[in-house]
Order: sequence, then structure tokens, then C-alpha cells
Amino acid sequence: MPIKKPIRFLVPMLCLGMTNPLWADEAAPLVSEEDFLGEIPLILSATRLSQPLREAPAATTIIDQQMIKASGARSIPEVLRLVPGFLVSHEDGNTPIVTYHGMSDEQAQRMQVLVDGRSVYSAARGGTEWTDLPLMLDDIERIEVIRGPNAATYGANSFLGVINIITKHATATVGSFARVSSGNNDIRDSTLRYGNAVGDLAYRMTLGYKHDQGFAARGDSYWVRNARVRNDVQLNDTDTLEVQLGYTNGDREVDSETLAATINQDIHSKFAQLRWQHDISSKENVSLQFFYTGHDTVKRFDTQVPGAPYHVLLDQSTYSDRYDLEGQHTTVLGSNKRLVWGAGFRQDSVQGVDYFGFNPATGYTGNLSGYSNRQYRAFGNLEWRATDKLLFNAGAMWETTDLAGTDTSPRVGLNYLITPNHSLRASFSRAIRTPSLMEAKANFRVPIYLNLGPVAPGTPADAVTTLWAGADNLRSETISSVELGYMANFPKQGLNLDIKFYQEKLQDLIFQEENWVEDLTDPIDGKIHYAANLADAHIKGIETALEYKPYQGTRLVLSHSYTKLSSKLPNVLEQQVINSAPKQIFSLLAMQQLPRRSNMGLGFYHVDAYDGLGSGGHKPGPDAAVPAYDRLDVRLGMEFGNKRLQGEIALVMQNILGDYYDWRWDNTY
Repeated sequence: MPIKKPIRFLVPMLCLGMTNPLWADEAAPLVSEEDFLGEIPLILSATRLSQPLREAPAATTIIDQQMIKASGARSIPEVLRLVPGFLVSHEDGNTPIVTYHGMSDEQAQRMQVLVDGRSVYSAARGGTEWTDLPLMLDDIERIEVIRGPNAATYGANSFLGVINIITKHATATVGSFARVSSGNNDIRDSTLRYGNAVGDLAYRMTLGYKHDQGFAARGDSYWVRNARVRNDVQLNDTDTLEVQLGYTNGDREVDSETLAATINQDIHSKFAQLRWQHDISSKENVSLQFFYTGHDTVKRFDTQVPGAPYHVLLDQSTYSDRYDLEGQHTTVLGSNKRLVWGAGFRQDSVQGVDYFGFNPATGYTGNLSGYSNRQYRAFGNLEWRATDKLLFNAGAMWETTDLAGTDTSPRVGLNYLITPNHSLRASFSRAIRTPSLMEAKANFRVPIYLNLGPVAPGTPADAVTTLWAGADNLRSETISSVELGYMANFPKQGLNLDIKFYQEKLQDLIFQEENWVEDLTDPIDGKIHYAANLADAHIKGIETALEYKPYQGTRLVLSHSYTKLSSKLPNVLEQQVINSAPKQIFSLLAMQQLPRRSNMGLGFYHVDAYDGLGSGGHKPGPDAAVPAYDRLDVRLGMEFGNKRLQGEIALVMQNILGDYYDWRWDNTY
């Protein structure tokens, strides 16, 4: 997270109560932690079938608990720096941006993010509101990142990749846990968790709080509180029930360079999730999942436009809801085939009177306040082990939505297991990103008043300006991707290697801020921005992930990516579009156990120069791009305690190498 000084110090203290080991063994999930952290880990996110990493039809990165802890990260986006090709930055101090393969503005709309299978992709704008997730790092079991299109498994918006965050089963967190962190830049973080098991019920309750002052040159401080409950119930020998609830509220500063004003923005986010699974046999099960997500943002400016005799009452508030129901059936067919298939329904609703042009002050006389979008979907994936060495996966997702009509997203993958430790992978996939409700329906009209003093909401405007406008005829973005991969495991040397070569063709890409016409009567920026299918792009590159365990207690995780992008946009310099994907990104996380129950984590990150779209990189002159930078983080921890009470005190130093720019020229670490 952003800081005011080049080095950030954090001193966290942790205390936790031990679980009951006998009870935990009896109620352990079917897939153990060892399966995920062993030499050949299993993943769940590529096809919805549990598969060894080398047998999945897509390149996958697993971030486990040890990596999260050693990185010293305060947030999920910070941890994602460890994924090959991922660029992590900030629109402001409280708005992280996670991008992959460039062509992104601050919304970063082209990746699907799931928490325990629940989509947290924004119903209003697309992308992910990272700071608003009711989720603490301490509750995460692992993060599975599919590096490539995966709409065949998770549908629209699983475009460039999928981030699936999997939280710990309630049986893994029996006992009490507390964390308190304090650091410069007024960093104050805390977590309090209690878990227990009563008969066939295991439950966990977690409370969290985060606060810091943001970037030194920005008005972007924030605080956020969240609460989360998880219940895991073994109903009988064949049925399990998972119930999760979560709530986040917070207050953050938002500054506008155009309006020369800073306001407070209120956030409220909530969710409820219910998942039932019935095991028909050891080879067949069915599941049913329902979730609701609500996200409210209250963001209003009441200020004079600098240098002009105008007063604006600008309301960027949005209120969104999502309801989702999905059923799934998994079965084994004969001795060499497995099938997963299912269907689902989703409804998104978004209100925003200014965003959609429904403010009576601008002359609207109807009774609407927002729009909705319904989605129906059906999916399936067949895994066929043709021979001992040859594995075939074929899957597809069929979807129809109110905004974009009907689309089908297929994927085929072929894995050749050369030896038990070496494998080749080839796959082809097609995916879509449907327009967001903002892109399709926005009509952002702002009332303007000649009176420079405050006015009451709803007062008829003296004039009206339009900032953004959507388009009903938008087509879904499409991507066609070819991927070749090689995986090698050298158990005696403690080495794992994963190399991916890829080529992607993107079509009908939707942009809004980059598409405008001049409006000299507009006192705010002299432009009207229109959403349109503006661009195609070609991306190719190579990604490498390496894990090395030379000695007991030593672990090195390295990633590297090389990306070559070709595309152009109207009103944007071609070189800026090309530079939106850094040519090279490198990360290294070193983890070392030290004497006297001490440990060390060291994270080094390099990012080549880049030029994000939207608000990214803007500065007059030829050197508008954000320069290349290196970042070094170090975490030193010392554990203490006994079997009943354990703790750790740690020192975290971030950005030891000094200042660098983050996305924008006024975001300086």
C-alpha cells in the first residue's frame, strides 16, 4: 500500500490458540493441504475438476499460506505481484489496480475474481473493488490464478485470466487468533478471529480493520472495517453445507484533479453465500450454490469548477445487487473419463441517478433510477485419459445476457505426460467479456449552477453537461488464445519449472475514456466520452515460473514474463497503447527458516516502463510513461510460545530501494 516515506515499517504481533488435533483429523476435507503444497499440487480452478497441476489445460500459479506470510503483504493485490505477468499498482492510495497483458485503465475489467467460487466482479463498472472485499489475508488457504482465458469454466469476463481465492475450512481455524500491525504513514491494521467445533458444526468469525494515509501528494487516506462468518456443517454421511456471510464498511478520501476538490466516499459491501453438496457415491456428487452480493458507493462533489463561474453538484454514487444460483454435477465415466457440467442464472441490478441520466435536476421526468442485466448459462468439461501419457480436456460455456445476447466460449487442451515428472501442454481457448452496465447504459449528465454557493439536491440546473455516454449496440469483447506449456519437476534437486508460450488475438475491445468528441460548452473537460468497440490487439509472450528448495527450510519462488503487444486506439498515441503492457516483469520471493524459531522473507520486484490507459502515466512531454522500477521488501519474524499459546513478532520493511512512481505521476512511493 502507498506510503509517505520510501521505507515502510510494520510491527505485527500475532497470538493464536491451537486447534484440537483429534477433531481436526476426523473432520478434515477430502483434499488435504499436502495435496496443494506437495511436489505435484492439485488445483480446482482450471476445469472445476480436481487435477494435478501438470494435467490442467491452462497455466496456473498457486500462492499458498507460506508465500502470503513471507511476502509481508497487507492486501491481496500485493500478493499477486508474485504471479508471472501481473502488474499491481494503484489509481490512488485506496484503489489497487491488478492488470495482466496491458490494454487496461484503472478499472482493470478483463479478469474474473472469485472468492470460494463466488464472483466479486463488479456489477456496475466491471473489475474488482479490492479494498471493499470482506476478507482478511489470515483467512486465505491459497490463491489459484489461471493465467489465460477461462470462460469455458467460469463464463463471461474470465477473459485474460481468473483469480480464485480459496478460504480456509472452518475446521482449520479452531481456536483464537489476533493480529495487530502498526507502521509509519499511520498504518493501523488488526484482525481478530475465533473458531470452534460443536458436533458436526465448525464455525469461524473474523473481524478486521485497516487504515493508512495513502500517497503523500494525494488526498486518499482510508479506513475499512469488515466482518466475516463461515459455517461448515456435516449434515450426514453424504451431505455437507457451507454458509458464509460478510460485511464491509469504510470511509475513504477521493481527490479530483479536475475539480481541485477532495471528498469523503462511503462504502458498504455485503454478501451471503450458501453451498450444499451431496455425494451420491465416491465417484459422483452434485452441488447447489446461491449467493447475494450488494455494494453501495456514496460519492458526491459539491464544488466550483476551477477557473470558471460555475458550480456543480456531481453525484457518482452507485448501488448494485447481484443474485446468483448455480447447480453442478460431477461424475466418473468408466475407467478413463470424468465429466463436470451444470447451469446457472444471475441477475445484476445497478442504480445511479447521475451515471444513468435519471437526475430530475437535469430534466429527466421518468421514474427509473437504474438498470438490470440477466444472464443464463450452461457449462461442461470432459476429461479423457486416452492413454497413460495422453490426457484430453474439452469444455465450453454457453451464455445469454440482456446486454450482449448469446455467446459460446470453448476450450480444448492436450497434455502429454512424458514422464511422471515432465509434461507438455497445448491448448486453444476462446473467451468473451460482456459490456458492463456502465459501458452499455451510462448517460452521465451533471447539473451546472451559475450560483456559486451550495444548492439542494434536485434543484433544476441552469445548464447540463454530459461527461460519459454508453452505447446499447456494444458487442462483447472476444479473445482467442493458443498456449504451449512445459512443466518439469526435479524432486532430488528440489526444483519445479513451468514455462508458458502464448499468442492472443483480442477483438472488439471496449473503451470509453479514450473515445471522445470535443464539446466546447462543457466547463469540466471540454469533451464527451462515448463507449465503443474501438480496437483489436495481438499479444504474444513467454512466462516462466520456478520454485527451488535447495535445503530444508529454504524456498525460492521466481517468476518472469516477456510481453509483446501491438494495437492502437483513436485519440491515444500508439506507443502509449503498446507500453500499457510492461515488456518485462520479474519477481523473486525468498523464504528462509532461521535459528531460534526465526524466519525471513525477502521479495524483490522489477517492472519495466509502462503507460497505463485511463488516468495512467499522464504527464506532459515525451516521457509520459511510468519509468521502470525495482522494489525490495523484507520481513523478519520470530515465533514464541508453547502448545497452547503461540505468537510471532515481525518487522516488515517495504520499498527499501527508495521512491518510484505507481500508475500516475502523483502516486509516489
